[in-house]
Amino acid sequence: MKKRNLQGLVRGLAAIGVLLIAPPASASEWNWSFTPYFWLSGIGADVSINDQDLVDAKVDVDDLLDDTDFALMFRLEGQRGKHGMFVDLLYLDLGDDDRRVPLGGPGGGVLVAKSDLETTILDAGGIYNPRGDGMGFALLYGARIIDVDQEIDARVEVGPVTTASRRLEASNTLYDALLGMRYVSRFSDRWLFNFRADASTGGSELTWSALAGFGWTFGEGGRHALLGGYRYMKVELDETDQNAEIETRLELAGPYFAIKFGF
Repeated sequence: MKKRNLQGLVRGLAAIGVLLIAPPASASEWNWSFTPYFWLSGIGADVSINDQDLVDAKVDVDDLLDDTDFALMFRLEGQRGKHGMFVDLLYLDLGDDDRRVPLGGPGGGVLVAKSDLETTILDAGGIYNPRGDGMGFALLYGARIIDVDQEIDARVEVGPVTTASRRLEASNTLYDALLGMRYVSRFSDRWLFNFRADASTGGSELTWSALAGFGWTFGEGGRHALLGGYRYMKVELDETDQNAEIETRLELAGPYFAIKFGF
């Protein structure tokens, strides 16, 4: 884990810790839940590189990232009447082996690229639930912080000879405005259905996600739940490193499993 991302992650966790240790006034009237989750996501990524010092053209490197080295995910929510708050953290450490892309042209050659991407996505904001019990429709609003640290080792090979090589680095913290909705419905005493979708833009070109799944509640008043379903997320980023423009389109999709603790 790179030092820069680690510091950002620690700051985010510290802020969440303050919320837990020192909740709002009249905390007894708030209903809280903490939900760690595990996302078995397949990963697809397209990375476009345009570096005048390396290749004088835009080259698409398909599926440059498809291996998750480490992941951390959880969601914290609190609700008091019709209003509430949420914090959702997604940390991914992605990397892959060399990808070889023919350059074409009279000189031929092959671009060989290997990428490492660390991304922390922190969503935080408010909840408006007209029913005031967490069921039915709810409006989600707030901010999405995307901390990106990407390194690409690229070289051009013509036959057995390397004619050019360079390490590209793109690091930035992006701030998006976020808007979304959620729907939760019980269809028996124990079982429920949930759907959530959101989109954000501003610092990123566009980031959006959606999930749908079912849950089985247990404990006093059904405060806890085992959750499972399917989730999709797409992130579009545009960064620069001196003469190089790096466009990254990251897609994550797959089943998720979670356990919700209510308190």
